[in-house]
Amino acid sequence: MEQQPQNNNTPGTQPPPAAPMPASWTASDTWLGLFLLVLSIFVYVLAISLVGDSQNTGIFFVATFEFILLIPIAIIFALRKVRWVELGLRGFNRNNLALGCGLLAAVYFLVIINNLIMVALGIVTQADILSEILGELDSPLLFVFVTVIVAPFTEELFFRGFLFKGLREKYGWINALMFSSIIFALFHGQIATLIPTFLIGALFAYMYQRTESVYPGMLLHFTLNAVGALVLFFANQFGAL
Repeated sequence: MEQQPQNNNTPGTQPPPAAPMPASWTASDTWLGLFLLVLSIFVYVLAISLVGDSQNTGIFFVATFEFILLIPIAIIFALRKVRWVELGLRGFNRNNLALGCGLLAAVYFLVIINNLIMVALGIVTQADILSEILGELDSPLLFVFVTVIVAPFTEELFFRGFLFKGLREKYGWINALMFSSIIFALFHGQIATLIPTFLIGALFAYMYQRTESVYPGMLLHFTLNAVGALVLFFANQFGAL
């Protein structure tokens, strides 16, 4: 009797990770993109400071800052004639989301512990800063929209689709995960949340490694930011912060 080949995709089994897809841009292009990001942020912040501090300036800053992340990608991809879909804008096996949600819950627990420690030590947290920004805006829904929708989209495209993937082929996925997560944490500019943000970035990079898609990270990022933004929004509305 002829033996039937074993089916590795039977219900209830975890599918193997997607095969890594090489980037169409080099590690040198990725370093250049990171330099362009730093330069773009410097020029942007300088321009904002020259305009002066006003409510309209604050609204403009909130609405546009995240889009700076797309500038280096646009420049490098135009030079190398790379399609944006190669960032990982592709389908993925949804079974991986269950693993991602479980890991996200564990990381979020560490985030809460970290915040409690920072509060006990009297250190200003990211929640304090965001609450202050939220209180100064006439349209807090804009803040929620940027935080929940725009940020997961632009940050996953740059930090995982461009930075992680661009460094992975030369340095290996673990080194690329470490470096992209450190930059992701530094980008958020809060020493108090440096470790939790690094862990979050590492989780999203790991999900990219498993699926070769930015969508799982975007969905998890959306979930994380939605919970945080809604808690912050309602706490601010009812005077809890």
